[in-house]
Amino acid sequence: MRKAMLELRNVCKTFNPGTINEKHALNGINLTLEEGDFVTVIGGNGAGKSTMLNAVAGVWPIDEGSILIDGIDVTGLPDYKRASLVGRVFQDPMTGTAATMQIEENMALAARRGLFRSPFRAGVSRKERAMFKERLKILNLGLEDRLTSKVGLLSGGQRQALTLLMATMQTPKVLLLDEHTAALDPRTAEKVLSATKTVVERDNLTTIMITHNMKDAIHYGNRLVMMNEGQVILDIKGEEKKKLTVEDLISKFAKASGEEFADDKTLLS
Repeated sequence: MRKAMLELRNVCKTFNPGTINEKHALNGINLTLEEGDFVTVIGGNGAGKSTMLNAVAGVWPIDEGSILIDGIDVTGLPDYKRASLVGRVFQDPMTGTAATMQIEENMALAARRGLFRSPFRAGVSRKERAMFKERLKILNLGLEDRLTSKVGLLSGGQRQALTLLMATMQTPKVLLLDEHTAALDPRTAEKVLSATKTVVERDNLTTIMITHNMKDAIHYGNRLVMMNEGQVILDIKGEEKKKLTVEDLISKFAKASGEEFADDKTLLS
Protein backbone atom coordinates (compact mmCIF):
# COMPACT_ATOMS: atom_id res chain seq x y z
CA MET A 1 0.00 0.00 0.00
CA ARG A 2 1.36 3.42 -0.98
CA LYS A 3 1.76 6.03 1.72
CA ALA A 4 -0.11 9.31 1.82
CA MET A 5 2.16 12.07 0.50
CA LEU A 6 -0.29 14.98 0.71
CA GLU A 7 -3.34 15.30 2.97
CA LEU A 8 -5.80 18.18 3.13
CA ARG A 9 -8.13 17.70 6.07
CA ASN A 10 -11.24 19.89 6.29
CA VAL A 11 -9.35 22.91 4.94
CA CYS A 12 -11.25 26.21 4.93
CA LYS A 13 -10.21 29.61 3.60
CA THR A 14 -12.30 32.79 3.47
CA PHE A 15 -11.07 36.04 1.94
CA ASN A 16 -12.22 39.44 3.22
CA PRO A 17 -14.35 37.96 6.04
CA GLY A 18 -17.09 40.19 7.40
CA THR A 19 -17.05 42.52 4.40
CA ILE A 20 -19.18 42.94 1.29
CA ASN A 21 -16.39 41.17 -0.65
CA GLU A 22 -16.38 38.07 1.58
CA LYS A 23 -15.49 34.98 -0.46
CA HIS A 24 -15.53 31.40 0.84
CA ALA A 25 -12.78 30.00 -1.38
CA LEU A 26 -12.29 26.62 0.34
CA ASN A 27 -15.19 25.03 2.20
CA GLY A 28 -13.90 22.10 4.22
CA ILE A 29 -11.98 20.50 1.38
CA ASN A 30 -10.66 16.97 1.96
CA LEU A 31 -8.14 15.44 -0.43
CA THR A 32 -5.44 12.79 -0.07
CA LEU A 33 -2.73 12.07 -2.64
CA GLU A 34 -0.75 8.87 -2.33
CA GLU A 35 2.90 8.69 -3.32
CA GLY A 36 3.23 8.92 -7.10
CA ASP A 37 -0.32 10.17 -7.74
CA PHE A 38 -0.57 12.56 -10.70
CA VAL A 39 -3.84 14.41 -10.15
CA THR A 40 -5.31 16.82 -12.69
CA VAL A 41 -7.68 19.40 -11.20
CA ILE A 42 -10.41 21.11 -13.17
CA GLY A 43 -13.30 23.42 -12.31
CA GLY A 44 -14.87 26.74 -13.22
CA ASN A 45 -13.63 30.19 -12.25
CA GLY A 46 -13.83 30.64 -8.49
CA ALA A 47 -14.00 26.89 -7.82
CA GLY A 48 -11.01 27.14 -5.45
CA LYS A 49 -8.33 25.44 -7.57
CA SER A 50 -5.56 28.02 -7.23
CA THR A 51 -6.55 28.75 -3.63
CA MET A 52 -6.01 25.08 -2.84
CA LEU A 53 -2.55 25.13 -4.46
CA ASN A 54 -1.62 28.29 -2.57
CA ALA A 55 -2.77 26.67 0.66
CA VAL A 56 -0.53 23.65 0.02
CA ALA A 57 2.39 25.94 -0.86
CA GLY A 58 1.85 28.05 2.27
CA VAL A 59 1.30 31.33 0.43
CA TRP A 60 -1.27 32.29 3.05
CA PRO A 61 -2.54 30.73 6.28
CA ILE A 62 -5.73 28.69 6.21
CA ASP A 63 -8.62 29.42 8.58
CA GLU A 64 -9.41 25.86 9.61
CA GLY A 65 -8.20 22.32 9.02
CA SER A 66 -4.74 20.88 8.52
CA ILE A 67 -2.27 20.13 5.71
CA LEU A 68 0.24 17.26 5.91
CA ILE A 69 3.09 16.61 3.48
CA ASP A 70 4.70 13.17 3.81
CA GLY A 71 3.22 12.89 7.30
CA ILE A 72 4.60 16.26 8.41
CA ASP A 73 2.01 18.78 9.62
CA VAL A 74 2.91 21.95 7.72
CA THR A 75 -0.30 23.84 8.51
CA GLY A 76 1.45 26.61 10.42
CA LEU A 77 4.56 26.84 8.23
CA PRO A 78 5.00 29.78 5.80
CA ASP A 79 5.92 29.13 2.18
CA TYR A 80 9.69 29.58 2.59
CA LYS A 81 9.74 26.86 5.26
CA ARG A 82 7.93 24.47 2.91
CA ALA A 83 10.27 25.18 -0.01
CA SER A 84 12.26 21.98 0.50
CA LEU A 85 9.05 19.92 0.32
CA VAL A 86 7.21 21.65 -2.53
CA GLY A 87 8.14 22.34 -6.15
CA ARG A 88 5.99 24.76 -8.13
CA VAL A 89 5.53 25.97 -11.70
CA PHE A 90 3.33 29.02 -12.23
CA GLN A 91 1.16 30.07 -15.16
CA ASP A 92 3.44 32.98 -16.12
CA PRO A 93 6.56 31.71 -17.99
CA MET A 94 8.46 34.75 -16.70
CA THR A 95 8.13 33.50 -13.12
CA GLY A 96 10.57 30.98 -11.69
CA THR A 97 13.72 31.84 -13.66
CA ALA A 98 16.28 34.66 -13.61
CA ALA A 99 16.22 36.27 -17.06
CA THR A 100 19.69 37.85 -16.88
CA MET A 101 21.42 34.60 -15.89
CA GLN A 102 22.47 31.73 -18.14
CA ILE A 103 20.51 28.47 -18.40
CA GLU A 104 23.22 26.55 -16.54
CA GLU A 105 23.42 29.23 -13.82
CA ASN A 106 19.66 29.01 -13.25
CA MET A 107 19.88 25.23 -13.06
CA ALA A 108 22.84 25.42 -10.68
CA LEU A 109 20.84 27.58 -8.28
CA ALA A 110 18.02 25.05 -8.34
CA ALA A 111 20.39 22.09 -7.92
CA ARG A 112 22.15 23.67 -4.94
CA ARG A 113 19.01 24.86 -3.16
CA GLY A 114 19.06 23.85 0.49
CA LEU A 115 22.61 22.50 0.39
CA PHE A 116 25.12 23.53 3.06
CA ARG A 117 27.60 25.04 0.64
CA SER A 118 26.80 28.46 -0.77
CA PRO A 119 24.58 28.28 -3.88
CA PHE A 120 26.51 31.25 -5.24
CA ARG A 121 29.93 29.62 -5.37
CA ALA A 122 31.74 30.58 -8.54
CA GLY A 123 31.21 28.62 -11.72
CA VAL A 124 29.42 25.47 -12.77
CA SER A 125 31.33 22.21 -12.39
CA ARG A 126 31.91 19.79 -15.25
CA LYS A 127 29.83 17.18 -13.43
CA GLU A 128 26.93 19.61 -13.00
CA ARG A 129 27.11 20.68 -16.64
CA ALA A 130 26.91 17.05 -17.82
CA MET A 131 23.91 16.45 -15.55
CA PHE A 132 22.15 19.59 -16.79
CA LYS A 133 22.64 18.49 -20.41
CA GLU A 134 21.09 15.09 -19.74
CA ARG A 135 18.08 16.63 -18.02
CA LEU A 136 17.56 19.20 -20.76
CA LYS A 137 17.54 16.48 -23.45
CA ILE A 138 14.24 15.24 -21.98
CA LEU A 139 12.56 18.45 -23.16
CA ASN A 140 13.45 17.87 -26.81
CA LEU A 141 13.85 21.64 -27.28
CA GLY A 142 17.57 21.78 -28.08
CA LEU A 143 18.38 23.62 -24.84
CA GLU A 144 21.12 21.13 -23.96
CA ASP A 145 23.26 22.89 -26.59
CA ARG A 146 22.51 26.37 -25.21
CA LEU A 147 23.70 26.10 -21.61
CA THR A 148 25.37 29.52 -21.67
CA SER A 149 22.42 31.34 -23.29
CA LYS A 150 20.69 33.97 -21.18
CA VAL A 151 17.25 32.73 -20.06
CA GLY A 152 15.71 36.05 -21.12
CA LEU A 153 16.41 35.09 -24.75
CA LEU A 154 14.26 31.94 -24.55
CA SER A 155 10.66 31.65 -25.71
CA GLY A 156 7.85 31.36 -23.19
CA GLY A 157 7.59 27.62 -23.76
CA GLN A 158 11.32 27.09 -23.35
CA ARG A 159 11.32 29.07 -20.10
CA GLN A 160 8.35 27.15 -18.77
CA ALA A 161 9.99 23.81 -19.58
CA LEU A 162 13.19 24.98 -17.90
CA THR A 163 11.20 26.08 -14.83
CA LEU A 164 9.70 22.58 -14.67
CA LEU A 165 13.18 21.03 -14.59
CA MET A 166 14.34 23.50 -11.95
CA ALA A 167 11.29 22.83 -9.75
CA THR A 168 12.11 19.12 -9.76
CA MET A 169 15.92 19.33 -9.52
CA GLN A 170 15.82 18.67 -5.77
CA THR A 171 13.08 16.03 -5.88
CA PRO A 172 10.08 17.62 -4.11
CA LYS A 173 7.60 15.69 -2.00
CA VAL A 174 4.80 17.44 -3.94
CA LEU A 175 4.90 19.16 -7.35
CA LEU A 176 2.34 21.91 -7.96
CA LEU A 177 1.55 22.92 -11.55
CA ASP A 178 -0.73 25.96 -11.66
CA GLU A 179 -2.06 26.08 -15.26
CA HIS A 180 1.57 25.96 -16.34
CA THR A 181 0.74 25.69 -20.06
CA ALA A 182 -2.16 28.20 -20.17
CA ALA A 183 -0.01 31.04 -21.55
CA LEU A 184 1.54 28.90 -24.32
CA ASP A 185 0.41 28.20 -27.87
CA PRO A 186 -1.12 24.71 -28.35
CA ARG A 187 1.94 23.14 -29.99
CA THR A 188 4.34 24.41 -27.32
CA ALA A 189 1.88 23.49 -24.56
CA GLU A 190 1.83 19.93 -25.87
CA LYS A 191 5.64 19.74 -25.70
CA VAL A 192 5.70 21.07 -22.13
CA LEU A 193 2.96 18.63 -21.09
CA SER A 194 4.87 15.75 -22.67
CA ALA A 195 8.00 16.79 -20.76
CA THR A 196 5.90 17.07 -17.59
CA LYS A 197 4.63 13.51 -18.00
CA THR A 198 8.18 12.24 -18.57
CA VAL A 199 9.62 13.99 -15.51
CA VAL A 200 6.71 13.03 -13.23
CA GLU A 201 6.84 9.37 -14.23
CA ARG A 202 10.65 9.16 -14.13
CA ASP A 203 10.88 10.53 -10.59
CA ASN A 204 7.53 9.10 -9.37
CA LEU A 205 6.50 12.60 -8.30
CA THR A 206 3.30 13.26 -6.39
CA THR A 207 1.75 15.96 -8.56
CA ILE A 208 -1.24 18.30 -8.72
CA MET A 209 -1.83 19.91 -12.12
CA ILE A 210 -4.52 22.57 -12.50
CA THR A 211 -5.81 22.96 -16.03
CA HIS A 212 -8.72 24.57 -17.87
CA ASN A 213 -8.38 22.06 -20.70
CA MET A 214 -10.74 19.13 -20.18
CA LYS A 215 -8.94 16.96 -22.75
CA ASP A 216 -5.61 17.48 -20.97
CA ALA A 217 -7.24 16.77 -17.61
CA ILE A 218 -8.52 13.47 -18.97
CA HIS A 219 -5.38 12.50 -20.90
CA TYR A 220 -2.75 13.18 -18.22
CA GLY A 221 -2.36 11.71 -14.77
CA ASN A 222 -3.94 8.76 -12.98
CA ARG A 223 -6.65 10.77 -11.19
CA LEU A 224 -8.97 13.62 -12.14
CA VAL A 225 -10.46 15.87 -9.48
CA MET A 226 -13.20 18.39 -10.22
CA MET A 227 -13.82 21.26 -7.81
CA ASN A 228 -16.86 23.46 -7.33
CA GLU A 229 -17.48 26.14 -4.70
CA GLY A 230 -14.36 25.25 -2.74
CA GLN A 231 -14.99 21.52 -2.51
CA VAL A 232 -14.07 18.34 -4.38
CA ILE A 233 -17.22 17.11 -6.13
CA LEU A 234 -15.63 14.46 -8.39
CA ASP A 235 -12.60 12.21 -7.91
CA ILE A 236 -12.18 9.89 -10.89
CA LYS A 237 -9.42 7.29 -11.19
CA GLY A 238 -8.49 3.92 -12.65
CA GLU A 239 -10.49 2.41 -15.50
CA GLU A 240 -13.22 5.01 -15.10
CA LYS A 241 -10.75 7.79 -15.90
CA LYS A 242 -9.26 5.92 -18.87
CA LYS A 243 -12.69 5.64 -20.48
CA LEU A 244 -13.75 9.19 -19.66
CA THR A 245 -14.80 11.66 -22.37
CA VAL A 246 -15.39 15.42 -22.20
CA GLU A 247 -19.13 14.78 -22.55
CA ASP A 248 -18.99 12.32 -19.63
CA LEU A 249 -17.18 14.89 -17.50
CA ILE A 250 -19.72 17.65 -18.18
CA SER A 251 -22.55 15.23 -17.41
CA LYS A 252 -20.93 14.06 -14.17
CA PHE A 253 -20.40 17.68 -13.09
CA ALA A 254 -24.09 18.48 -13.62
CA LYS A 255 -25.13 15.40 -11.65
CA ALA A 256 -22.70 16.05 -8.75
CA SER A 257 -23.29 19.80 -8.46
CA GLY A 258 -26.91 20.09 -9.50
CA GLU A 259 -26.05 22.75 -12.09
CA GLU A 260 -24.77 23.04 -15.64
CA PHE A 261 -21.04 23.49 -16.22
CA ALA A 262 -20.79 27.01 -17.64
CA ASP A 263 -17.14 28.11 -17.54
CA ASP A 264 -16.45 29.48 -21.03
CA LYS A 265 -12.66 29.24 -20.79
CA THR A 266 -12.83 25.54 -19.91
CA LEU A 267 -15.50 24.68 -22.46
CA LEU A 268 -13.68 26.53 -25.26
CA SER A 269 -10.49 24.65 -24.45
